[in-house]
Parts: sequence; structure tokens; C-alpha cells
Amino acid sequence: MRSSARCVETFQPRQFHSPARHRERRSICKQLTDLEGFEAQCEKGVKMSFQLQIEETPCYLAARFSGAGTVEEAWRQFGLMAENSKRANKNKLLLDFTEAHTEISLAGRYFLVKEMRIFAQYKVVKVAVVGRPEQLDYKKFGETVALNQGVNGRVFTNVEDAEEWLLE
Repeated sequence: MRSSARCVETFQPRQFHSPARHRERRSICKQLTDLEGFEAQCEKGVKMSFQLQIEETPCYLAARFSGAGTVEEAWRQFGLMAENSKRANKNKLLLDFTEAHTEISLAGRYFLVKEMRIFAQYKVVKVAVVGRPEQLDYKKFGETVALNQGVNGRVFTNVEDAEEWLLE
């Protein structure tokens, strides 16, 4: 797995860095951020944050969660996604949790989906949620809660089926 990282250099006003110094710093940064084959281990009790990538496609907005985190961290990002949907003039949203790792109880699932009501407030007409099979509730509890919140939401195990539903 390759992680994308950015090297950020901070410069003070009126300070000059020679091209050689710049190349040296860039080389050091590349060495520090080259994580090919790196494996992370989580210890119980250590909290980590999700990473969120939002991508605009021609017909919908896609939000992809990755890493370890809590259910609360995920739903706290819903406002940002709703704002991005409005700004991009997209009324369909794909939430991809396949690379996210968290424990989710029935109560956690309820509160996660209940917070999706913000999407209805921002006029998002369809929300497709993609997760790994072990993340999903096959009794469709989340879909029922979403519908009760005014959200037309469906759950899928792959992005292709989710896209097909969003585009119909």
C-alpha cells in the first residue's frame, strides 16, 4: 500500500534558500514519505482518525473513508459532504466505507444514519453507501432509519452496483 503524503516547507520572509538546499530538503522529504510496504498496527485504546477523500464525478459526489476511526468521526464529516454537494451542484452522493475500519454497534449504526438527515436538508436525492459485507446489516436497518429521516439511501457491497443505482 502506498500512502500519499505532502512535503510542506515553511519559509520565513526575506530568507533565501539556494536551489541546492531546496533539492536536499526535497530528497529528505521523499525518503521520509516513501512508505512502500509499510504496515500500521493499532493498539487497543489508541484512537486514530479516518482519512476522507472527496471526488466530484460528472453525476455525483463520492466520499471515501479510509483508515481507523470512530462512527462519530464519520458522521461529523456529513456537513462537509453536504456543503460540497451543494457547491458542486450534485444531488447524489456515494459514501464508500470499504477501506474504513471501525466497530459499529446497532446504536452506532442508528446515530450514523440519523445524521444523514443533513443530506435531505441540502437536497441530496440519493445516498449510496458502500461497505464490506461484514460491515453491513442485512436486515436493512440503516435503510429504514435513512428513509425515516427523509433520505433515499441504499446500502451496497460494491461501488459498481452503487453507481448503477445512483445513475438510474
